[in-house]
Amino acid sequence: MMTCLQTTDFPGTARESFNAGWRFHRGDVAGAEVATFDDSGWRVLDLPHDWAIEGPFDVKYNARCGGLPFHGTGWYRKPFEIPSRAKGQVLSVTFDGAMYNAHVWINGQFLGNRPCGYMGFRYDISRHVNYGGSNLMAVKLSPQDLSSRWYPGAGIYRNVWIEQNNPVHVAPWGTFITTPEVGRDHALIRVETAIEGAGGEGTAIAVGYEILDPFGQVVARAEGAVSKEGALASGRVTVQD
Repeated sequence: MMTCLQTTDFPGTARESFNAGWRFHRGDVAGAEVATFDDSGWRVLDLPHDWAIEGPFDVKYNARCGGLPFHGTGWYRKPFEIPSRAKGQVLSVTFDGAMYNAHVWINGQFLGNRPCGYMGFRYDISRHVNYGGSNLMAVKLSPQDLSSRWYPGAGIYRNVWIEQNNPVHVAPWGTFITTPEVGRDHALIRVETAIEGAGGEGTAIAVGYEILDPFGQVVARAEGAVSKEGALASGRVTVQD
């Protein structure tokens, strides 16, 4: 099963589920990060997935962790396609949670390692994908026994997303909102946004904000320009209203 990024509004911004059509193998195998590795005998499944909850329960497993086999090694592989028209955009993959010690590859290229299984993580894959062709993402997880005092689960147990953005875009988790002053009939709201890809010379970028009340009505508007130093590929804008 091959997944293809479906959005038709390139260039632009899109976020799609990357949960369907993974292949899973319980146990360690050599070379599973390579795109040409034969995984035809692996189990096909959709995420989220927890291999430990399937059991079996056994007294030989740590009782404080539910008596379930959450430790060991598991591999996930997913084939997918990226259309040619996406070239020049910023493509990324986001894992909301993978338990744990995740190692991630795309087309045999190592993207990184996330030791913590409770924290989401993201990788820019723009430089590694084959545009207009097939691609392969591989994930190796190796949760350890006695690593927690509760049942932690195992596997890619939360959603995975593939995202596409324009070269200039809001950074991941890049908006921060604070309220320095709050009164009975007045509030000062400060919004700061990090912008990536804002380093081009002569590029003027403005960010607009609207604040809505509980009924969806706009109660405040503000706009700010991105401030950046030299040719940095990022910038910040701060407004308050």
